[in-house]
Amino acid sequence: MIILDHTAVLALCRGHRFLSGLAVVEAGDPAQRAQVPALCLVAASLELPGAAAHLGALPGLEFLPLDFAATAAVEQAAGAGLDWRRAHAVYAAVSGPAGGQVLSGTPEAYDGTGVWVVDIGKP
Repeated sequence: MIILDHTAVLALCRGHRFLSGLAVVEAGDPAQRAQVPALCLVAASLELPGAAAHLGALPGLEFLPLDFAATAAVEQAAGAGLDWRRAHAVYAAVSGPAGGQVLSGTPEAYDGTGVWVVDIGKP
């Protein structure tokens, strides 16, 4: 599973080539689409108004809701010091059946979380 954090969402909205390729190819199986956790989308939209509307129109993305289990995990992680903007991405990466990789422009921010992070570089 590929998970876009808020920095990856921002990069996508700003034209990052690799991420744009992921976002426009519609996979028949939703599990094969790039995943965007709800809180990552909110964080990106607060920095770049309109990001949510832009991403909502792209066929290759699946949006992960903030259900009760995710909320409890995010609350615990944020309470332990993890930035809330990243906590939902971490939860998504560790809660999936096969785990996931987080794509991020700030991979160092995930040090100590135990998730696999891929540096997307700058757009």
